[in-house]
Amino acid sequence: MPTEGITMLRSRFSAAVWGSLIAGALALPGAAHAQTKKIGISTIVEVPQLVETRDGIIAALADRGFVVGKNLTIDYQNANGNAPTQQQIARKFVGDGVDLVVAITTPTAQAMVSATKDIPIVFASVTDPLKAKLIDRFEKPGGNVTGVSDAAPIAEQLVLFSKIKPGLKRLGFLYNPGLDSSKATLDWIKEAAAKVGIIIVEVAAPTSNEVVPAARKLVSQVDAIYVPNDTTVVASLEAVIKIGEETRTPIFSGETRGVERGTVASMGLNYTEIGRIAGDMSADVLGGKKIGEVDAVIAYKAKPKFVVVVNEGAGARMGTPVPAEVLAAATRVVK
Repeated sequence: MPTEGITMLRSRFSAAVWGSLIAGALALPGAAHAQTKKIGISTIVEVPQLVETRDGIIAALADRGFVVGKNLTIDYQNANGNAPTQQQIARKFVGDGVDLVVAITTPTAQAMVSATKDIPIVFASVTDPLKAKLIDRFEKPGGNVTGVSDAAPIAEQLVLFSKIKPGLKRLGFLYNPGLDSSKATLDWIKEAAAKVGIIIVEVAAPTSNEVVPAARKLVSQVDAIYVPNDTTVVASLEAVIKIGEETRTPIFSGETRGVERGTVASMGLNYTEIGRIAGDMSADVLGGKKIGEVDAVIAYKAKPKFVVVVNEGAGARMGTPVPAEVLAAATRVVK
């Protein structure tokens, strides 16, 4: 055979072999990771627990093989508390054709769901996704949305608060009634409190400027105040804590990160862990699983071992020393 014929056969053989190797590699589990994916992550506002949620998402994705700078690009956007800005971010993600959207908080998730029915959306730190009309059910929700609820274990929290504040009968609830998540929490805490003889006294703070006046109104009516995971109120948490110290009224929080900032106690999951659950869901979807087949979950049910955090110094400053048995059983004690 002429030399050029042999060369041509070798060329064809090489092309065939390389084609087979590439096809085989693409068929291997995890090979899709080699293709760079782009996701959009957004939150309505940056407060510590939401930053922890974001960081947990990114860490879980990395653990599952989706690494920023290697095979993953992340467009992170903060709406700075502005709803029109959040809607613009949603449209940007859709226009950019991201492979996945991760929406942190209820208003962010609602904006994303309104913007697209095609791009997969994983929500995180959403208290009641049913009331927010993000999904119709938790198990195999269908459509293009699933995610993680950060609903607090309220019944268990009330038991903890009653141990710290014996004789607790009237508990203040400070919230923004414009947030579906806060309205859902109010319904849940009223139901749980009624079973143990506690009256919930609610005062609304629709804007950050109204948080302090609302807190001052509450302290004369209650034995303690509960701050739910409400982005409006949590953004002004230190101001509420100061009022609690001035009036010797214990402030409890719906999420454990608030205890480090100065509330007396909380029980639940840390928000990095909530983010990690959402990150694992995101990795499932990026890896090829249909998002409608990924069950939505309530974080404390998915990981039922609660974290109990108490602030011994805050209890003393608010006239409610934390009992020794509570301190001994706590996961973490802040001095």
